[in-house]
Amino acid sequence: MLALRLTTIAAAAACALAIADGAQARSPYDGSWSVSVAGRSGACAGGNYAYNVEIRNGIVRYNGGDAQISGRVSGGGAVVVRVVSSQGNAVGSGRLRGNSGGGSFRGASQQGACAGTWSGQRTGM
Repeated sequence: MLALRLTTIAAAAACALAIADGAQARSPYDGSWSVSVAGRSGACAGGNYAYNVEIRNGIVRYNGGDAQISGRVSGGGAVVVRVVSSQGNAVGSGRLRGNSGGGSFRGASQQGACAGTWSGQRTGM
C-alpha cells in the first residue's frame, strides 16, 4: 500500500504540471485538477485513488505533505514528473490537452516495484 500511495502521488503530479515559457508566466494548464490513479502491476496492482492538485504559474502544488513533487509539462502538453518521499520514489509521464490528460507511472518502494496509469480533469481555474 505504501508503494501505491507514493506512485499515485507521482501520477497525480504528472497530470497537473505545466511549463511556462517565462519563469513566472501563466501556463495554459494553471488551475485545479482532479486526478484518478490506477495501479496496474507490482506492489500497487488493483489500487485506485483520487487526488486534487493545483497548478500555478506552471508549477504543481500538492498539499498532501507526504511527498516532494517536481516536474514540468511542455507547452504542447508533454508531462514529466518525479516524486520522492521517505517510502520511495516514482516517475510519471503523459500528456495534457485542454482540460484533460493521461499517462503512466513507475515507482519503487520498500514493497517493490509498481506501475500504473493516471487520468486527470481540470476542475477550475
